[in-house]
Amino acid sequence: MLSIALANESVHSLIELIPGVDTLYEQFGWLGQTFIFGNNITFIHVITSIIATVGIIILGLASWKKFRPTPDAKLNPRTIFELTIDALLGLLEGQIHDKQKARKYLPLILGLAVFIFANNIFALIPGFGPATDNLNTNVGMALIVFCVSVIAGIRAKGLGHYLAEFCGPIRSLKGLPLMILMFPIELIGQIVRPITLTIRLMGNMFGDHAIVAILLALCAPFVPSIMMTLGVLVVFIQTVVFCMLSVVYISMSIAEE
Repeated sequence: MLSIALANESVHSLIELIPGVDTLYEQFGWLGQTFIFGNNITFIHVITSIIATVGIIILGLASWKKFRPTPDAKLNPRTIFELTIDALLGLLEGQIHDKQKARKYLPLILGLAVFIFANNIFALIPGFGPATDNLNTNVGMALIVFCVSVIAGIRAKGLGHYLAEFCGPIRSLKGLPLMILMFPIELIGQIVRPITLTIRLMGNMFGDHAIVAILLALCAPFVPSIMMTLGVLVVFIQTVVFCMLSVVYISMSIAEE
């Protein structure tokens, strides 16, 4: 992140300048360091998520109050939400091939899309860090998708049939060696799904935010405008990729053989 020198201290985000944040860090300092990277535990991603969530709620309420059966001719928050819902519903219907089931999972995918996009936007603001470049945020979302896909598969097929699919397409006494081989392979494939969702989003958002911050620190604000434009594309593309993979994982779990 872009570090700012202030009062001989290193401030890694403007969020750390909010009154009371330092006290919060001191109160939870006993937690020590993160398990993977060994960095001191901070709550920047939590505060960023709260800010993004509050903004989403405000826009949602404003759009709901202006709801009308006919679409508006101009672009506003309500039309943006409508276009997003229509695009995600089309994505779900294209993968699941069932309108009722697609509508069932629409709130989850819509919530993920709006939350990820709102947090990704912070990557374009110097001095702020997106919550989506934090491992904890992405693990939480990935585990939600993983649990939903597993539960959906069990409910659609039954526990026995769902687990039997881990043994591969051949299920007979003659194919027992192949079934024993396929089971751990399929199990690893299931476990890798939330890991890929987590690492892909975190890596891309962390890299994008770091590049923009470095360019802004070395150049005049208007010089890296091309990179800022590319940053907007990264924000949008990473949101779409996470949602598409989530839809694919859910559809694979509930799909019949």
